[in-house]
Amino acid sequence: MRLADDEITITLDQETIYLRPSLRAAFRLERRHDGFDKILKGIADGNVSIMADVIRESAYERSSLLDLLECITVLPLSIAVDRIAEPLIAHVLILAGIDSAAAEPQPDAERIPFAEYHTRLFRLATGWLGWPPTDAWNATPAEITEAYQGRRELLTAMFGSGKTDTDITNPDEETRRELNAIGNLDNFNV
Repeated sequence: MRLADDEITITLDQETIYLRPSLRAAFRLERRHDGFDKILKGIADGNVSIMADVIRESAYERSSLLDLLECITVLPLSIAVDRIAEPLIAHVLILAGIDSAAAEPQPDAERIPFAEYHTRLFRLATGWLGWPPTDAWNATPAEITEAYQGRRELLTAMFGSGKTDTDITNPDEETRRELNAIGNLDNFNV
C-alpha cells in the first residue's frame, strides 16, 4: 500500500506535471475509456489523446497541460511519448488500485469490476469514515483503504472484536485435556 509517495512526476524540458491518483480521476477515467486495460493499451500504443486525458484528470493545479503539450511539440513526438508513457502507466496502475509493493496476489480475494471497486471506496470514505464527498473524491484509493483499516482497528479497540464470551472462554479439546491433567474439568462450565 503506497501512502504519501503515490504522486507521479513527469518532466519534459522546463515543464513538470504532478499527477495525483485521486478517486475522482480513477472513477472518471475508467468510465470514460471503458476500463483501465484500454487506457494502458492506449498509452503503450502512443495515443496522445488518452495520455492528455489522464494528465488532464490527474494533474495538480500547479501543473499546466498546455505548457506540457507545448514542450512536446518541440521534441520529436516519439521521444516525447516515450518519456511520458512509463510514468503515465505507473500512474494508471495506482488509479486502478494495483499495489506494486504487494508481495503476493490474493487468490481468494473477491474479483469485482473497477467501477464497483471505486464505488465501494466512495461508500467507505463517506459512510464508514464520515468524510465529505469532496474529501472522498480527492483521496487516493490507498488513503481510503488505510483510513478504513484504522477505523476498524479503533472500533475493535473500543468495542471489542465482536466475539462472544463463550467463544473466548470455552476451551477446545486439547486445552481441556491439558487442564484435566491438573484437575477434573468434566463438570466445569463457563
